[in-house]
Amino acid sequence: MNEIKNHVPFSEYLDLPYISAHGLMLIERSPAHYRAAMQAPHRASAKQELGTLTHLAILEPDEYTRRLSLAPDCDKRSKAGKAEWEAYQAALPADAISATPDQIRSVELMRDAVIAQPYARALLDDGIAETTVIADLDGLTVKGRPDWLPRDLPVIVDLKTAADASPRGFSRAAANFCYHLQAALYTDLLYTVTGQNYDFIFLVVENESPHGVALYQLEDDAIEAGRRRYQAALETYRHCLNTDQWPCYATEVLSLELPRWAA
Repeated sequence: MNEIKNHVPFSEYLDLPYISAHGLMLIERSPAHYRAAMQAPHRASAKQELGTLTHLAILEPDEYTRRLSLAPDCDKRSKAGKAEWEAYQAALPADAISATPDQIRSVELMRDAVIAQPYARALLDDGIAETTVIADLDGLTVKGRPDWLPRDLPVIVDLKTAADASPRGFSRAAANFCYHLQAALYTDLLYTVTGQNYDFIFLVVENESPHGVALYQLEDDAIEAGRRRYQAALETYRHCLNTDQWPCYATEVLSLELPRWAA
């Protein structure tokens, strides 16, 4: 199965029975962690919802307006405030995202910073947000959801918020959060479906003032390292599917080294 679908709601994307970049990262931790995540219903944290709101504000402004809900200013420790909050929550549409005035201001400052950056603005001028890509890789069906595909450029734009968007700060985040695995997987998914080589560009905006914006493209060696990691995780996933065994950590005592920075 090799296909691209637009306008798939995120809840439907999550329900697709295929492994994703996030799933492969969980497999790297342990197959047991992946299976536990798949068996538990997805519930976004407050931080994740704020990240979603930022993506909507920058990539899907109409959806941002539709889904944004201003949270009431009430004291939830008091009986009256708790009742007001519960009534507000009960009346919220299913896909609404609640935010305080300060959170909304932060989101919109990040949006404005991205729009003010000329290269970022050019990349986001015309394209499609949240495309669902499904492809067979090494005999396994894998899914991905690129943040933004410019309409006339073979480029994947991946929007990230970060505390530090400097080259040093973001390279550390890219390593810590396996962004190179995601970049390699998404470029391979799109190549499998379209036969075209895509560049993968990180559009990074800082979540604190002055909301610095930077654009990065991983070097080829980093992409290849990410490719090796996702392929190894896919092999582990294949073995787990074939044996219906989803182990956690090793049972024996292992030797432990400190990270280089701590030595």
